[in-house]
Amino acid sequence: MNRAATALVAVVSVWGCSRGDADWRMTVVGASPGGAWSAIGEAVTDELRRGIPGSAFTLEPGRDGANAALVQSGKVEMGLVHSSIALAALDGTSPFQETNPDVRAITLLYADAPFHFVVDRRAGMESFTQLREERLPIRVSVNTRGSLMELATRTVLDEYGVSYETLREQGGSVYYYPFTASYEAMHRGRLDAIGATVQVPSGHAIEASRNLDLDILALDPEVIERVNQRLGTDPDTIPADAYGFLEHEVPTFAGRVILITSAMVPEDQIYEITRVLHDQLESVRRAHRSLTALTSETMPEVGNVPLHPGALRLYRELGVR
Repeated sequence: MNRAATALVAVVSVWGCSRGDADWRMTVVGASPGGAWSAIGEAVTDELRRGIPGSAFTLEPGRDGANAALVQSGKVEMGLVHSSIALAALDGTSPFQETNPDVRAITLLYADAPFHFVVDRRAGMESFTQLREERLPIRVSVNTRGSLMELATRTVLDEYGVSYETLREQGGSVYYYPFTASYEAMHRGRLDAIGATVQVPSGHAIEASRNLDLDILALDPEVIERVNQRLGTDPDTIPADAYGFLEHEVPTFAGRVILITSAMVPEDQIYEITRVLHDQLESVRRAHRSLTALTSETMPEVGNVPLHPGALRLYRELGVR
């Protein structure tokens, strides 16, 4: 091969490699290291790197609401969020200050994380109605700002006529502690209640019940219906045998965790990403117990969040949408 031909091959090879690297250099945001979302995010990025030669998928820590804002801004390409947070991002409702119109869904990850309102029985709170009528001075942790846990807890309290301001006027307190820190505070006697959306059984609740007398409050059917209308969640029930300390089943609601992207990411790329995740479902499911119910049929069940055209194209080809 002469020098001119060799040089041309080199230029074409470098251009092709650079183009491929640039097209497939993507970031996924999850949650704090060590948790379920971290394990799921690692599984997603690992399978995408293996399934798309020459790609570079990176997982970074994140937070529920912040992840949607990062995707909308184009700073990252994908993120894990609760579908209720994605809907709030699209609509520009709390915790968002403006609309995020480019948020799109790729796939469901799991849908069985019911709302728990865990109380220390020493506080004397047996129902949400009692909280309002007796003006109990409850100290509650609602998790971090911008998370579904906070949004769900605030919405439930609001449906029972108890705002954060009202709770403080009653002598109570509202704290924005992360999940683990919330149970540590309850163990030290600094909290009476914790609001959370978490899979059953919650290891944190089981561990705390070894030293504390706990309960999980039931929600009234009409409240569940109104919350579902506001948050796009689904009716659910925590079985009585889910926790040793429960004396009854707990009617409640559950959120969905989904993988989102931006409408600005090309259709062909999201199609390929969705295809790889579908083809490697068995491997992805092994990453965390929360993923065991994920199937071809449930992947497009992302609530009312619009699917990205690339994901929708694959689901239509599979006959599941």
